[in-house]
Amino acid sequence: MSKVLLIKPRFIGLEFPLITQPLGLMYIGSMLKAAGHEPKIHDCALDDKDLHALRRTLQEWPPDFIGVSIIITEVEETKKIMGLIKAICPEIPVTFGGPWPSANPEKSIMEFDADFVVMGEGELVFPDLIDAINRKLPTDSIAGTASLNNGNVKINPGRHLTEDELNQLPFPAWELLDHKLYAKMHSKPAVGCRPYMAMITSRGCPYQCSYCYQIMGKIFRKRSAHSVLAEIEELYFQYGLKEFEIIDDCFNLDRERMIAILTGIRNKFNDIKLHFPNGLRADLLEPRDMALFKQAGTVSAAFAIETASPRLQKMIHKNLNIKKADLMIKASAQAGIYSTGFFMLGFPTETYEEASSTVQYAVHSSLHRAIFLRVIPFPGTELAEMAADMLKNKQEIDDPPNMNYYNNSYNVSVMSDKELSKIFQRAYRAFYFNPKRILSLAIHHPKFIALPYYAFLTMIRALPRMRHRALVRN
Repeated sequence: MSKVLLIKPRFIGLEFPLITQPLGLMYIGSMLKAAGHEPKIHDCALDDKDLHALRRTLQEWPPDFIGVSIIITEVEETKKIMGLIKAICPEIPVTFGGPWPSANPEKSIMEFDADFVVMGEGELVFPDLIDAINRKLPTDSIAGTASLNNGNVKINPGRHLTEDELNQLPFPAWELLDHKLYAKMHSKPAVGCRPYMAMITSRGCPYQCSYCYQIMGKIFRKRSAHSVLAEIEELYFQYGLKEFEIIDDCFNLDRERMIAILTGIRNKFNDIKLHFPNGLRADLLEPRDMALFKQAGTVSAAFAIETASPRLQKMIHKNLNIKKADLMIKASAQAGIYSTGFFMLGFPTETYEEASSTVQYAVHSSLHRAIFLRVIPFPGTELAEMAADMLKNKQEIDDPPNMNYYNNSYNVSVMSDKELSKIFQRAYRAFYFNPKRILSLAIHHPKFIALPYYAFLTMIRALPRMRHRALVRN
């Protein structure tokens, strides 16, 4: 048996003050337990102060292996964590996983000193890697891993779980978390300080959106409705949890399964609250579906529209039917579901007129809330390749401190920096400085006490940008 420390770095700031459970590490934890190991999850958001808590964990509970799950905004924190690990226990093998290492395995090893990278889904791969190390077997050919071999990074083809394997996975290792701490830390604007749990009911997405890492792959694999309902039932009765966030890539891709899950929840529970912060493909829904979502306890849902430009929809390969999406937004609002829309501004070749059309789409919609995000060409995505030619300094395309959706200085559009900043200010002013929308938002928001926080952020986004750096050829 090996002791395995699973670390979750965190980036928390004004725009990102909230966290959710590290679901990937929880699934890894359940598989490690099934293999006879002793996992422990250390979430740096909960009690770290200058990494002192992690230092204590490494000294008082010295692990045999370490795994670190990373997204792009956590890269700077990961550097500090690796410095601490190498100072205290340099001999312990460190494995990176998550979206950023999966897209950047060479950099993870050569620049961050990781021993291994597990790319994509790691529930089967990471235990196999640990087993090979313990048995002193070769590790350089394990599917889904990258490692240093004769001075070069060797990347082995990855593997994704089959649908049968997905349904056979044990439930996440909920017992490794302090649920009260997550209730305190998470999503005060959306869920509030109430116990809740994040859930994933399917993996993979067949769409080819150019801005997406697609860490779960392009093949949609679904858990059965029976498995999903069994998980909710166990969380409800064993842990007393009644609030759930569904964080699939595309929950409603299989319509029959979607109806079975929602109907099962409606028929068995009358006090559950559901949130869909992402993963509802609007043009695959029908207006009558939103009534079923509401009957199943749905209180909030988000729709990723990205752009109202048909040309850009085609260019980024999302190909969303924006007219039908607007109908679904209206149906969601009419059902009494607090509805949020996500929009991206500043795509390569995007004009001021196209960006304006996206803003107008949001303003004239029935959305309670709209979030306008600057396009970020994340390294390892097709969008990064498209955007590279628009940047003066191609190295700047991989600048982790600048990977903040709200406060980055990327501009890969054909708009001037001034025009792009102007369109953002205009978007927030036009959408929120509307008495009718403010009243609707106040009436339907799941947690009224959070409204001052939203108002504060909206005011910041509606004001001229204070930090600016030109990155395009204008």
